[in-house]
Amino acid sequence: MDTPKHHPGTEADPETIRFSRVLRPHRSSTDRAIKIVTYFVLFLFIPTGTAFLIAGAWPVFGLMGLEVAGLIFALRYNHKVGSAFEAITITEHEFRFSRVDHWGKRRHWTFQPQWLQFRVDGPSKQLIAGTHGKRIVIGKFLNMDEKLALCALLQSEINRLGDIRYENAGAVC
Repeated sequence: MDTPKHHPGTEADPETIRFSRVLRPHRSSTDRAIKIVTYFVLFLFIPTGTAFLIAGAWPVFGLMGLEVAGLIFALRYNHKVGSAFEAITITEHEFRFSRVDHWGKRRHWTFQPQWLQFRVDGPSKQLIAGTHGKRIVIGKFLNMDEKLALCALLQSEINRLGDIRYENAGAVC
């Protein structure tokens, strides 16, 4: 006798993903743009620095080199920090939140969605998710409008999940 196969996406599947979102910081440049800016700055620096070197102002050449190196480092570091992201997943039994920083370090949190609450804290302007004394800050890199919209969206998804559970509570198979 064949056992019935369980198809993901049906109401009986507790691990059906009800909501999923990846949050990324705003990135102002691409790898190609950083290379173009780097080459342009070097193109300006080398002739100018060489002119100062020939004129006998060799310390200016060294300081210009430090400034150019600092600028290139800052551009690359800013781009690297932009590779961080946060992932939010809501299933029927879990709210999962993962944060991956720009070095690749991962941290994960899970909450029971039926107790979870979201709010944007007034003084700190942070989007906070929490339940039973355990809380996390979501989307530190988002602006205030994005935090408010995400807060409303997450709260509505959690409320909708409660409505789905309530509808299925009386079902008998």
